[in-house]
Amino acid sequence: MVISMRIINNEVLRKNIQSILKTNAVMLVVKDNAYGFGICNVVNIAKAMHVRDFAVKSVSEGTFIKMIYKEANVLILGKIDPKDIKEIKKYNLIPTINDYDDYLLFKENQIPSHLAIDTGMNRFGMKSGYLAVINDSIVKAIYTHCYDDNNSTKIKTLERLSKNYLKPVHIGGSVAYGKTKEMLRVGRIIYENALYFYGQIVNIKHLKKGETIGYDGVYEAKGTEIVGICNVGYSDGLNLFYHGSVCIHGAYYSVIGKCCMDHCFILIDDNVKILDEVEFFGKTIPEDEFIKQNRMTKYEMFLQINKQGLTN
Repeated sequence: MVISMRIINNEVLRKNIQSILKTNAVMLVVKDNAYGFGICNVVNIAKAMHVRDFAVKSVSEGTFIKMIYKEANVLILGKIDPKDIKEIKKYNLIPTINDYDDYLLFKENQIPSHLAIDTGMNRFGMKSGYLAVINDSIVKAIYTHCYDDNNSTKIKTLERLSKNYLKPVHIGGSVAYGKTKEMLRVGRIIYENALYFYGQIVNIKHLKKGETIGYDGVYEAKGTEIVGICNVGYSDGLNLFYHGSVCIHGAYYSVIGKCCMDHCFILIDDNVKILDEVEFFGKTIPEDEFIKQNRMTKYEMFLQINKQGLTN
């Protein structure tokens, strides 16, 4: 049987959340199906740990959480369509005031909201004018997003506003971890090292010197070589020219040539057999090493690899 290529370690997810809870209250970012880790899976883990605060990008994600966790507090990070006001009220979702028009809409409908303050990323949030609305009773909390490591001024600004206007605050971005005692709104660090990525040897080819393998024949055998065909390709998240190491039976082997949509090529030896498990990252190879060799960010990796089916 061909093994699953993706394994989620829920115990690591729990430990990551628990580590944050030792120093901060936490709002878990579970947008885009919890970065592909499964919104239902992550919310249920959090629920068992008595975590109640979540952030999503859409009303549909928010209503789903409320249906499986009625007591949850769910913040909608993105812009709200006025047509969704009825749904927001029905499920007691928390919209974000990103600009003055948002404020007027939520004020008119008396919807408790959180005020986003743009501290330089220029994506969402109010850059100015927020002092005119911050005291309103519909504003239940204020927040910002730390988008780089130079975040001490941003954090201090929000902490000062919180103190001056007696409003709760939450600070987003995993780079803010360890730099404030306020509530953290985080995604990446709760998912780190909780994903394992495996494939399987599905065929073996013996090459003679000068023979090529794969599309465009970009790899040419330097002598008599053995190549394992693995059932992982660029549709599964590999870079087209991924040439990192994999682990098979505790030994390291190199990926060669040009990846196919569903397969890649691994330079192996006689110790490797058909149906052997191939680790791209997991218990032996760190995910950071895979990310470096695959030339992608951690966020890209989560979403690309997590397109595969869920296995716990």
